[in-house]
Amino acid sequence: MRQDSARSGPTPRGRITVVTSTPGVAGRILDVLGEAHYDGEVVEDIDGVTVAMLVGSDAMLVDVTGADETGLARLGHHFEQPRVAVLAFTTSSDLRSGIAALEAGADDLLTATVTPQELVARVGAAIRRRSGSRPANVVLTGGPVVIDVRRRRVEVFGRAVMLTALEFKLLAYFLMHPEEPITRAHLLEAVWGYSVGGTATVTVHVRRLREKIEQDPANPVLIRTVWGVGYQFSPPGP
Repeated sequence: MRQDSARSGPTPRGRITVVTSTPGVAGRILDVLGEAHYDGEVVEDIDGVTVAMLVGSDAMLVDVTGADETGLARLGHHFEQPRVAVLAFTTSSDLRSGIAALEAGADDLLTATVTPQELVARVGAAIRRRSGSRPANVVLTGGPVVIDVRRRRVEVFGRAVMLTALEFKLLAYFLMHPEEPITRAHLLEAVWGYSVGGTATVTVHVRRLREKIEQDPANPVLIRTVWGVGYQFSPPGP
């Protein structure tokens, strides 16, 4: 079943699809986003997320509370959509399904502690990241990593690497700040676009990025951990 929530007044800032089988949760989310001038709709299960593509949603908020591996696998291929931002959320204190959603490619994870102001900010930031302006004709290099920004092509040690939109932006930020220790909080603000909460999102995305660009992800040499600080991109010399 699908439930729509269209509001009169100012021009909507965007359209949001909430995927959950819990009406009370959906209602609270739509009320908060409606006050911020977003239109919204609800679909009841993970298999219904194609609605977001059909109706031109700008973002999906997907309830992964207690989701199993099968459900997350069905959801996973939607995470690669170039325009629709995907934010997972969980109402449980057990974050394992939320972390699994991040591992599968979700842009962000929201928990039960998120405030209305933070919810609106993080939804807006996710939409802006996905709908960003035309990239500049720039090629970034750092050791064996080469990024063609306009073509959105990444090569590492001469091989093409496929990255999600967020992984691409995160890697580009690292290349633009070589040898600079960067905190998770700073990455959250610079790459995700907000400055509160969510540092676990950074940790998961760095881990996924390492799995794609490092020759030995368990012993990274490109994106190093700086204990007590965060991360540092350290391209090897010639």
